[in-house]
Amino acid sequence: MNNNLNLDLLKQDVEKEIREKGFENLYYALFDEHSSQLWAIHLYYRDGKFMVNSRDDRTYIMGKTREFDNFEEAKLSFLNLMESFIEMNRYFVQNGDSPYYSCSLWDEKGDV
Repeated sequence: MNNNLNLDLLKQDVEKEIREKGFENLYYALFDEHSSQLWAIHLYYRDGKFMVNSRDDRTYIMGKTREFDNFEEAKLSFLNLMESFIEMNRYFVQNGDSPYYSCSLWDEKGDV
């Protein structure tokens, strides 16, 4: 399967969805498993599977890595994880707590 994958096209597809949803200000990494971006949500390909996870302020994996055989399912999981991260940080801000990082998606308290 890896021989037939065009990761650049898949990346463009995900970036289009991110723009359409207005999630560009979130920290994320696409097809770069070893990115050192803090608090990033990751989507990458390894060993014939699409992987989705999120990282903390030391780039350690938070929770578990979800594995998918299908790109569309992985993309949906990635976007859902982004939405959940926004909702969680909005909750923190609304309750007087600090978000993981400053971002217009929760600092301005807009709706997803």
